[in-house]
Amino acid sequence: MVDNNRYNQQDNCYNKFNHLQLVEQQIQRMANNSFKIKNWSITIIGGAIGYWLKEAYAQKTGFELALLIVIITALFWWLDAYYLMLEKGYRDLYAAVDNNKTKNYTLNITPYISKMDIKYVALTSKILIRIYLLEIVLEIILFGHYYFKFKG
Repeated sequence: MVDNNRYNQQDNCYNKFNHLQLVEQQIQRMANNSFKIKNWSITIIGGAIGYWLKEAYAQKTGFELALLIVIITALFWWLDAYYLMLEKGYRDLYAAVDNNKTKNYTLNITPYISKMDIKYVALTSKILIRIYLLEIVLEIILFGHYYFKFKG
């Protein structure tokens, strides 16, 4: 006679393994998205600063463009924090499935990210602060130097 309980346990382990793989893929996607945001941020902000420098030298102005560049940097920071928050939500889901705290195999992370605040994630992530705050400070120094140099 075949032991159905043994097969159900193996099937359950197999489903758990597959589900953990799916969650790992989501974590990897969020990490890749975050990396792409950082790349796009550096590329777009670098190009915008180059354009600003050209315009600033030609017209001895460009305060509005400088302000726009700082705002765009802050928006990239916010978007990167969003993907980091999603990644943390999937990591919490992974831990819950791995520790058998949930039997429902889903990719819904709403219960995990509803506990998080994106402002908290953006302001407490060391890597985000190091990248984007440094960018904003350097932009302000650069823009302030040229703006006051041309006005003074």
